[in-house]
Amino acid sequence: MIWTPLTAIMIILGFSGVVLMLYAGPKAYSIIKKISKASLEEKYELEKTFYLISTVIWVLFIVRIIASILFWATNESLIPLIPGAMCQFGVNQAGAPWSWIDNGVKLIVLLVYGNWLVLDLINRRVKGAPLMKSLSKLFLAFIPLIVIDVFLDLAFYFTVSPVVVPCCRVVFTAESPVPCPYCFIFHDAPLFIAVISGYGLSICFTIWGFVVKRYTSKYKEIEEVGTNVMRKLAILALGFAILGTVVLIPAIIQVMSPAVPVH
Repeated sequence: MIWTPLTAIMIILGFSGVVLMLYAGPKAYSIIKKISKASLEEKYELEKTFYLISTVIWVLFIVRIIASILFWATNESLIPLIPGAMCQFGVNQAGAPWSWIDNGVKLIVLLVYGNWLVLDLINRRVKGAPLMKSLSKLFLAFIPLIVIDVFLDLAFYFTVSPVVVPCCRVVFTAESPVPCPYCFIFHDAPLFIAVISGYGLSICFTIWGFVVKRYTSKYKEIEEVGTNVMRKLAILALGFAILGTVVLIPAIIQVMSPAVPVH
């Protein structure tokens, strides 16, 4: 393992995620088992318990989302510490196979966890917490993803070491039909970071809107709040799509500039 402040933070975030999951998981399961047969007084107590674990889950999911974003910065900081690495492609080679799987899981994490947080925001605005049982079930369904997410982070950063790796230009030569994606996005044409982020967030907000619509049609108690949230999500999706499109033009110009060495 290569110890740096950022890799240490990733390890700490990983272990903290495990602790929070072990605390919230049994309580969410307890709510699912008891809510159907609970009296009004018991439902009130379960509702208070849910708001407590909801706060814990918020912390857990936000920690994992931060870890997903910090993942890219951490890998970027490891480039000069790995002989032969010219970009994050080399870092991933040094931490293979965990690194490659971790890259894909991070994208799923941002989409799935964010969706739960949106639904919980709706639930908090409606009297009686009508989504309490559904959100508890969703959280338990997400536990395998949390475990995989944390495990991959720990496996990757405990595995990566300063071994000599081949430069990305060995794989992505001048004759290759596509350039090295890491060199292209993070070094040659960084404006594409904004393009990808804009379109990516637009897709996320669109998907979240469809999920909210499904729950709104199923639970009439959240119809008013859910409709308002769907409207805001649609505006955000459109706004980020426009942002990505606006930045796309200077990003293309940046790539076509002779000063940009596309790998």
